[in-house]
Amino acid sequence: MRRLGLTLQLGDGLSRPELVELARLAEERGYEAIFVPESWGYDAVTTLAELAVQTRRIKLGTGILPIWSRTPALLAMTAASLDELSSGRFILGLGISGPIVIQDWHGVAFERPIQRTREAIAVIRLALAGERVTHDGEIFRVQRFRLGFHPPRPSIPIYLASIGPKNLRLTGEVADGWLPIYCSSEGLASMAEEVAAGAKAVGRDPTAIEVAPYILACLSDDPEVGRGLARRHLAYYIGGMGTFYFNLMQRSGFGQEAEAIQAAWKLGDRAEAAGQLSDTMLEALALSGDRATCGAQLDRFRSAGATLPILLPPRGATLAIVRRTIELLAPGAEPAGGDAR
Repeated sequence: MRRLGLTLQLGDGLSRPELVELARLAEERGYEAIFVPESWGYDAVTTLAELAVQTRRIKLGTGILPIWSRTPALLAMTAASLDELSSGRFILGLGISGPIVIQDWHGVAFERPIQRTREAIAVIRLALAGERVTHDGEIFRVQRFRLGFHPPRPSIPIYLASIGPKNLRLTGEVADGWLPIYCSSEGLASMAEEVAAGAKAVGRDPTAIEVAPYILACLSDDPEVGRGLARRHLAYYIGGMGTFYFNLMQRSGFGQEAEAIQAAWKLGDRAEAAGQLSDTMLEALALSGDRATCGAQLDRFRSAGATLPILLPPRGATLAIVRRTIELLAPGAEPAGGDAR
């Protein structure tokens, strides 16, 4: 079976019982991992604790925890606790998020994100290995910290969410996995070169790094419903969430669309912003339509280097739509051609 993951978010129409139902369905259908995001709604750790006791096989990851909202020591404590609770199935997904979330919502200065990430991971790794941590860095100064228990694994996988050039190189230097988002298959291949360069610079094998891109996926009974949800989701991030995703679209060859989306968003016209996504852009960034089309799109991401594609249901997707997407694109269910239903 081809490897596949999923991201699920509590809220936005999904209740706790429904999220558990979907997680069990994903486990049953052969998905390898579930990643739970954390932005401005429910925290990821509480949800993952529930999923840890409600599932048996599927890996569970944070997708992602911002490095600003918890200290490295607390991140190590959380990772070790969830790894124990899940019997060694946890993945620690980290990222820098962005100024809107960090400065405006958390009230923390968004400064030197690359150095902060590098130091945080160094502290976390030492703590998880059972070492007494003394770290005198440029950002963090930790004295004599040690975990009070031994996690099942002394080396829990750490994945980084990165899309900018410097962060991509850092991912290659220090991370076990990479969580890019909102990229085309061509964009994935291009960014992977930066990750590989970072790995080679410190003597690491780039092929040892898991490539797990988040890919918008929405298979509705009515394909236009799925496309509409994907358009609105992308417009929100490109137009309303600062410069990171806007700049990514510029680098990905969708500069004209990104500028039109941002302009409409600034005017408060959300529908117009979503309408500025061209069909070409939508096809490159999201899986929508029938099962055969989506399976072919997934294959393009795999050919571009994705080792564990992560399906991302768009904001506003109903329980029925998410369930249908999980079932139709489940590992082993993706068609190589033929029946498109």
